Amino acid sequence: MRTLLVATAGMFMLLCSALLQAQERVVVICQTGSVTSPEEAQPYIDGFGKYLAEKAGWAAGSYRIQFENSREGGLKALDDVKVAYGTLSLGIFLQGEAKYRFKPLVLARVGGKTSTRYRVLVKKGTYKTLDDLKGKALTGNLVDDPVYLSKVVFAGKYTAAQHFALKQTPRALRALRNVSKGKADAALVDDLQFSSLKQLPLFDKLEVIFESEEVPNLGLVFLDGRTSEADARKLAQALIGMCSDPVGKTMCKDFNVEGFEAVPPNALERVKALYGK
Repeated sequence: MRTLLVATAGMFMLLCSALLQAQERVVVICQTGSVTSPEEAQPYIDGFGKYLAEKAGWAAGSYRIQFENSREGGLKALDDVKVAYGTLSLGIFLQGEAKYRFKPLVLARVGGKTSTRYRVLVKKGTYKTLDDLKGKALTGNLVDDPVYLSKVVFAGKYTAAQHFALKQTPRALRALRNVSKGKADAALVDDLQFSSLKQLPLFDKLEVIFESEEVPNLGLVFLDGRTSEADARKLAQALIGMCSDPVGKTMCKDFNVEGFEAVPPNALERVKALYGK
């Protein structure tokens, strides 16, 4: 009887795995704050999907890539039970980890590292600290998640929605220009945006009054229970080799990514602890 039960359980697990492999996989690419519309992104998304399918061994018709350019759109998309993978903001990951059973697959390498740092910039000679910005406008295309800002970016020291007037803008550059002209109080940027800013003349008109801790550059996650771990591992390996591949290298450049790396143990423990406060 015990042998029969073990065999039955094994067959059940194989059947579940086969069903997961057979259903359509949906990969949600959510770039919060992006000015790119789903229609504009589609040619890049189609190429990205075709590349991943080939490398991961996905059959034609067994996958779909869906692009979202807002936090709200990304969260809504995740409720579709076909969604098995996602490139998500760290804020969405932390908010939905328990509900969607997110498991990190890879980190993205940008600027030579797999982490980023946030900075608050103001026009030179205006404000010196975040305390000086109380009640003032904090702008940029990264201020759409007040809880993440409060708990992770500001490490629980400021309640973003109460301390600042948060104003989401379509483009980070527009926010920075407004700050440099005195039309806005402050702007929040990440490492990539800050690095790009250094090449512009307006950089000399701005100064940094706050820097966050380093936080992981989350690359891709899978939703446990909506795909198999074997399938997830294949996709992770495809991404890890992507930016050194002649075809994949071009797509990496389009996405401003230098490469993808496996997630080290405990890489997200610090931000999880901050978010759980």
